[in-house]
Amino acid sequence: MSTTDTTKGESKETTSGKELVSIFVMGKKYEVPKNLTIMKAMEYAGYKYIRGCGCRGGICGACGTVYRKPGDYHIYVGLACQTVVEDGMYLTQLPFFPANRATYNLEAIGSDPEEVYKKYPELFRCVACNACTKVCPMDISVMDYISAIKQGDFEKATELSFDCIQCIFPFENYGG
Repeated sequence: MSTTDTTKGESKETTSGKELVSIFVMGKKYEVPKNLTIMKAMEYAGYKYIRGCGCRGGICGACGTVYRKPGDYHIYVGLACQTVVEDGMYLTQLPFFPANRATYNLEAIGSDPEEVYKKYPELFRCVACNACTKVCPMDISVMDYISAIKQGDFEKATELSFDCIQCIFPFENYGG
């Protein structure tokens, strides 16, 4: 597989006719076909997904990836199964981490936010940056339902998050 000479920042073409772009995975450069998703590009580069590939359809959010574009100071977050690579992208996968999963009965807890704090103290560290809502592949207003939880309004939180069954959220035992 040979490449034709090009100027910096432009894609290359192989003898098979596929246009290639450069990506950097954890700092290492790879040439991958243009128009691949990040996930397919990483597999093309030789990486094997053991964890974090999820449904491969943009629903579960398991393949969260942080990336930068050349000449842009912003840090972007996207799903590796949905985001298409761009020439010069720097990529890193988010590490797998287990979710806190408490056992409880909401009827016994009532609407006391202090009881929720005991089960899920990380909810009260929320600084309302809205990143959770921005990266949610199901377009759920995550920050709004976290706010409802912190206020003890479990019914509202359940209603706001009802359309999604992918995340492990603290309402699985609602109503019993």
